[in-house]
Amino acid sequence: MSVAPSKLARIDVAPARIGVSADLDALELVLDHGEQLRLPAGALRAACRCAFCVRARIDGVFPERFDGLAITGVAPIGGYAVNLAFSDGHNRGIYPWSLLRALGDE
Repeated sequence: MSVAPSKLARIDVAPARIGVSADLDALELVLDHGEQLRLPAGALRAACRCAFCVRARIDGVFPERFDGLAITGVAPIGGYAVNLAFSDGHNRGIYPWSLLRALGDE
């Protein structure tokens, strides 16, 4: 059985470069084809899909905005994602390359 190419999942590769802005308020990525993305810390924190944040959304207690946050840590997760830590103490989110690229498209 063959699967049509449009049905195949796109496999995203790690960015060529990952860094945090000098003022710690954004994640900066250079993709494998040279495209640059700058993702604000507040937007990344709001996009967290960890169990804690999902539950907070279900319970209606997830903040609408995360202003004034800094990115305090970036750690690789295998070859598919990074874990980000924020100045509000949150450090549970795993951000796959596909999610970061989708956030960059918004």
